[in-house]
Amino acid sequence: MVFALVGALLLVSALVLGILGSFAFIAIASVGMFFIAAALVARAVPSAESRAPAVLALAALAPMVFGMIVAPLSYLAWVYLGWGLIAGAALLALVNGRRAGTQR
Repeated sequence: MVFALVGALLLVSALVLGILGSFAFIAIASVGMFFIAAALVARAVPSAESRAPAVLALAALAPMVFGMIVAPLSYLAWVYLGWGLIAGAALLALVNGRRAGTQR
């Protein structure tokens, strides 16, 4: 629910920026769409153990896209942030898998 709300707010702000003539609306709209996609993934994944890593991995792509569009000079900082979030999602999935294996 929170991801959908944040995505909707970002899309509305992108619309306002587009009307005002700013080209930053492209990056903000793409990040908003990633948040909405994360909300859809959160609803589609049935188990709670795999839901958080799936949403985090999808949300990690948003800073990378934002960096490519808005800030090409600091692009690597955004890429490293995204890869760090993807690594966190993988670690969270690994920990949840181990925890599920020990509870059986």
